[in-house]
Amino acid sequence: MLETLNSLYATVFMRNLYRLMGTKIGRGTEISANFAGRYDLIRLGENNFIGDEVIFGDEDVRDGWMTLDRVETGDRCFFGNLAVVPKGAKLENDAMIGVKSRLPDDSHVKTGETWFGSPAFLVPNRQRVHLAANATYQPPRRMRVWRTCFEAMHTSFPTAVLISLAYITADVIEFPINAGYWGTVVATFLATGIVVSMAMLLVSVAFKWLAVGVYRPIQKPMWSWWAMRAEAVSVLYGGLSSKVMLDYVRGTPFMPWLLRLYGMKIGRGVWINCADLTEFDCVSIGDYSVVNMLASAQTHLYEDRVMKVGRIEIGRGVTLGTAAVVLYDTKIGDFARLEPLTVVMKGEHIPPHTIWTGAPSQRVVLPPIDSAEARPAPETVAAREVSVA
Repeated sequence: MLETLNSLYATVFMRNLYRLMGTKIGRGTEISANFAGRYDLIRLGENNFIGDEVIFGDEDVRDGWMTLDRVETGDRCFFGNLAVVPKGAKLENDAMIGVKSRLPDDSHVKTGETWFGSPAFLVPNRQRVHLAANATYQPPRRMRVWRTCFEAMHTSFPTAVLISLAYITADVIEFPINAGYWGTVVATFLATGIVVSMAMLLVSVAFKWLAVGVYRPIQKPMWSWWAMRAEAVSVLYGGLSSKVMLDYVRGTPFMPWLLRLYGMKIGRGVWINCADLTEFDCVSIGDYSVVNMLASAQTHLYEDRVMKVGRIEIGRGVTLGTAAVVLYDTKIGDFARLEPLTVVMKGEHIPPHTIWTGAPSQRVVLPPIDSAEARPAPETVAAREVSVA
């Protein structure tokens, strides 16, 4: 169901869908995650924000037993993308769980606390932005009505485009089917598959340039016209481009070509095996870099109901490991390597020719090459010198 209705993510309709399934959700809560069926055990307060792909209250299976428990939150809690909230968790008002982070061991987060990492540690301070409540937590009625209407249009648009193109395709192949020209039918199907996919991608590209133009570092409240347009671009990118084109060309030379249409700066020989991108113009990738599966250049955060957008600069020959996350306002130096599941926090600068791992990222210190235990074979030294050159 959620795969079919993926355009509902991060819209006002998502919380109503889960209410129908039995979840208790307070007013103003924003949801972009899949609750995986534990609907009746989830109690959310008002004005929460649950980011993309958060694991929320899933069961624990151990020693042949399945254990379920409730998850309860207070008001104005924030859950970053890919965070893990286990069964039995309880969060008080204004709690925050960072990107790809877990909760403390007792699964209890007190009022105003921020936890980050795996294992999680208490963050003593963070950047906070305080804007008027009518642009963040308490929007006026006219803005709520306008957002509902606008999201109803752009969430239905990808399906409408696909249905329209499918009908056109049916008309095109009607004659060869009736005439029994099966070779022509197969060739037409193959050709229309490419044409339809490109048409949907180009519609998404056009909408991006018309609705937003060029993404630049910016801070905008969630209940603003700019933020609504940016979310609409993401919905159409996911519904029109990713589902019919980009997900099928990951890891091929076509991926960088197509992403450049959105404004991404991508050098020569770059290998990209993911399509999870948003503010395209804020990402630059140097020559011969590698972006592995599920790696993410996350150019925005929604802390405090404010959309904060920044740049990410990935140097030459960089490797982003599987499921690594790079937050905005960061620079990755040439030939640096991020191991799988690494999180680079915003504002960090990864030096060239270094290796980093963990959440938050920590430098991997390799043994000196001239030590007796670590000295490699002569051919390995030669290969390493060639590689660096």
